[in-house]
Amino acid sequence: MNLLRCGTVFDPASHVTLPAILLATLLVSFPVAHRACGEQTAAPEAASADAADERSSQDNLLRKMTTEGIELTKDKSFVLPEPSFVSITGEPADSPSAMKALETLAGRHGVSRFTRDSVVAPISVKTDSIKNDEGDRIGHFIDVAFVVHQSIAEIRKSEALEDFKSDPDSPEKTIELSDQDNPEELEKNKTRSLTKQELADFNVTLDGQYEALGYLQMPLLSKVVVRGVARARRSIWSTEDETAPIILTWLLDSRFGSPTPDPESISNQWRAIERNSVGEKELGPPHPYAGMGGYVAIAPVPGQEQASIIQLRFVLHEPHDWFDGRNLLRSKLPILIQDRVRNLRRELQD
Repeated sequence: MNLLRCGTVFDPASHVTLPAILLATLLVSFPVAHRACGEQTAAPEAASADAADERSSQDNLLRKMTTEGIELTKDKSFVLPEPSFVSITGEPADSPSAMKALETLAGRHGVSRFTRDSVVAPISVKTDSIKNDEGDRIGHFIDVAFVVHQSIAEIRKSEALEDFKSDPDSPEKTIELSDQDNPEELEKNKTRSLTKQELADFNVTLDGQYEALGYLQMPLLSKVVVRGVARARRSIWSTEDETAPIILTWLLDSRFGSPTPDPESISNQWRAIERNSVGEKELGPPHPYAGMGGYVAIAPVPGQEQASIIQLRFVLHEPHDWFDGRNLLRSKLPILIQDRVRNLRRELQD
């Protein structure tokens, strides 16, 4: 079972890639800020024993996402709605509110069908365009919810969440993407951990044991490659009650942004996939990129403690030059999400 670990958010057939945990669960492996299989994360600074999540942090990603929003452009941010079944401070929703939220998500399918233990149980997927003040689409908000028949305690004990833990005793391991401009490698989803030197170059430190940073490569529709550093955090994680709801956040890290990104650096950037004079794929010049991230909230299904409802909300900035203004992603995302959720449910049955 692999909720948030070494998966992929890419559709091998269509080369669609979603941002993160499906954001982890689905998406996340889209490129998420987790380390790749078998790789180690650069050792963080020592943390206090009670630093299980970011609630006490002054730099609280979840709070920022749901109050100030995620910045897509200099003049446009998108505020994520708070989770339906748990507050951003970790308090579970009361029973009437939780049941009402569940009924809303189930919609025409009804609660019984929406929560049944089946690979093909309904999934709630909503996508909305994010527009600037001129009315131009600059991104997407994706809102996903579905039920898995595994308790939160079981999910916590699995390997699924290992990538949201930083081990201070892990040895540093340098991993080079020496073939990052190889035409055969451009459309492959890749993640790797950062080295201590890379962290030092950007004057960045990890925040204790609840954060992970990772360099990612994310191709989209054979048109664009996004590269940069993603930040993943345990935002809500109780050390006293393993059945309590949890929230994980993921964000392309602005600390690694640059107005003029170097194609050889780990700076956040996007590059068009082009064809040269002999028809081989190559990358165009780098452009600065920001505005990708969100959260995954996991809570007990009302009245069914051995089942969990997973709610994913995230945004994806889409510069006009990606697809010349065509709304290609919106038609691809629901299909990909449905496929990833069904695969996840199959894994959980094993």
